[in-house]
Amino acid sequence: MKRNSLKLRLLLSAALGISISLLIAGTAFFFIFQRYAEQLATRELENDFIQLVSGIRIAQDDKIVSRAILSDPRFEKPYGGLYWQIDEQGQQPLRSRSLFDVDLPDPSRPDRKVELIAGPNGAPLFAIYRQVALPLGNGKERLLQITLAVERTDIDAAARGFRRDLGYGLAILSLALLMGSLAQILLGLRPLQALQSDVAAVHEGEARHVGGTYPDEVQPLVQTLNTLLEARDQALERARQRASNMAHGLKTPLTVLYAVADEIDGRGDAENARVIRDNTSMIHEQVERQLARARMASGQVSEQAPLHMVTRRLINTLSKTPEGQNLVWDNEVPTSATIAIERNDLTELLGNLMDNARKWAKGRVRVTYDGKVLRIEDDGPGVAADKLEEIEQRGLKLDLTHPGHGLGLSIVRDLVESYGLTIKYERSGLGGLSVSISKPA
Repeated sequence: MKRNSLKLRLLLSAALGISISLLIAGTAFFFIFQRYAEQLATRELENDFIQLVSGIRIAQDDKIVSRAILSDPRFEKPYGGLYWQIDEQGQQPLRSRSLFDVDLPDPSRPDRKVELIAGPNGAPLFAIYRQVALPLGNGKERLLQITLAVERTDIDAAARGFRRDLGYGLAILSLALLMGSLAQILLGLRPLQALQSDVAAVHEGEARHVGGTYPDEVQPLVQTLNTLLEARDQALERARQRASNMAHGLKTPLTVLYAVADEIDGRGDAENARVIRDNTSMIHEQVERQLARARMASGQVSEQAPLHMVTRRLINTLSKTPEGQNLVWDNEVPTSATIAIERNDLTELLGNLMDNARKWAKGRVRVTYDGKVLRIEDDGPGVAADKLEEIEQRGLKLDLTHPGHGLGLSIVRDLVESYGLTIKYERSGLGGLSVSISKPA
């Protein structure tokens, strides 16, 4: 995908959103699990507390003793990770064997039931505190403080394992969500791809309007495009009609000026007659050029022109001229060939090139098309290599012995440029000039 691609932008936005969401969710899950692990440890310690309290007795020497047998063997192993301690005011604390010779610290806040304290060897302990009133037979009671603790490392190890597994799970989930987002983006942008294909078909002349059915969000754009295309076609038609009206309107005044020049020449004023003829010719030349430009579709293709048929009709016309009737015309264009040029522009383009070939050919003119390159060749004298680049200059005539104003090839250049095509002049295999028209590579 390109840097400025809409797909890339949407995918990056989805990736960012998924990453932030999963990061927040993963953090929340981790703290929930940690809290759950602490609650589970608290419940286990409370179960141990019940077992421990049930075994507390008062010995004959009035000291507190514990005859409880706790289910977890870590209470019996020195520094085993599970500890209990019974404290009474003015008495030595009673400890589990796992504490060995270490006393657990008093709670920093007696009102707290759960606390993180320092244990043997400085290991952090998760501890619970409970106060128990041990009843005596004479209505009195002895107040005991019982502490049970488990090493925090067990809870932390479980949390680390959960965090690792959670990370793997979230990574897989993020990949699955990204793949789903990519599929959603591709599916969502498919109407735009279809619209691009339909617009390209209009540009290539395969269709006149954008067709198909699109989602409600895209359909207004399609309607606007079709309205624009219709307005363009109408504007082009009006321009051509105005050009035709202009040609008819100027034809009579130019004819009158030529007649006046002949009349003045007949009176012996050859100089003034020549001036009138030259200026009238210049007016005629400019009018013809501007009319040709007005007839162009300005590169806006609305159809695929039938290349073979247009070539055949031009051959039929040119072969009836004095110079064309003695030539062999080879139409080697496939009968089904079409080209993305408006038909009138194609007629203007081919007509100028084939008419130029007619003027110079000795006996043969050939038109070929291989699907990519349109080529017009003749067997005339050709053009010198140093003159090939000058052929398409505006108004240039390489040989004044042939009639015309030299506008044909410059009009061809205007048409080629308007359609974004390339034109190349070179030596023909027939011996004369070869003109090739193609799309740029």
